[in-house]
Amino acid sequence: MKPYLGTIKGTLIAWFIYRFSFFFTLAGNLLYMTLIFFLWKSIYSGADTIHGMTFNQTFIYLALAGSLFILFTPGTDWTISNRIIDGSLIVDLLKPVDFQILTLARTTGFGIFNVAVITIPSLLVLFLGFRADMKLGIGLLFFPIGIMLSFLISFAIDFSLGLTSFYTESIWGISTTKTAITSLLSGALIPLPFFPQSVQNILRLLPFQAIYNIPLSMVTSPNLSVLDYARALGVQVFWVVLLFAFCRWFYRRAFRVLTVSGG
Repeated sequence: MKPYLGTIKGTLIAWFIYRFSFFFTLAGNLLYMTLIFFLWKSIYSGADTIHGMTFNQTFIYLALAGSLFILFTPGTDWTISNRIIDGSLIVDLLKPVDFQILTLARTTGFGIFNVAVITIPSLLVLFLGFRADMKLGIGLLFFPIGIMLSFLISFAIDFSLGLTSFYTESIWGISTTKTAITSLLSGALIPLPFFPQSVQNILRLLPFQAIYNIPLSMVTSPNLSVLDYARALGVQVFWVVLLFAFCRWFYRRAFRVLTVSGG
């Protein structure tokens, strides 16, 4: 455990070197909040609710999704691909540590930095600047757990895509496609309740909605029961276990065909 904790600390320290670039990311996220505020304000003009969601619920849902987007897209797949291309991956494989957990530790370090520099300041602007009214409820207690599980699901998907670079080296097209699909099917761009019911039923069978829709619904639907929140967390736990097991299986197969360039 100590090597992984050291990796988290080292990654966190390293990202502070590039902290100014994150200030621009924060500014971009605040601009995104402003745009969706006025866009959805116009859409809700003359309507109190649309598809069962008020403007306040929709704005909080999408603003939080934008704030969490950077947290859930740390570029794990790109990191694996780049380390294969420059040959540094062999150093990781020679260490007496588990490669998957080591990669998760690096991603966690990035995530902690991101929460401190982007997510928390964005939330302060959301509630203090835009005066977003979040209804207090028991869902707020489940929300942090949901975010951690979402982070693990997102990591597992990125790690799996990163492993495809063992075969292809370049994953630009695959990663770009993944980002587009995840953003659309997870509810990050359009809340899931706005999709037709038949489409919602299909999307709820996929892991993508467990990344954004489930935790965001916990804070925008405060009237759900404890059992509803527990079931939602159960869905996330299911995908975490399934995807991590797939990552382990895929890694063992991909490792056999690894060809490292550079060094």
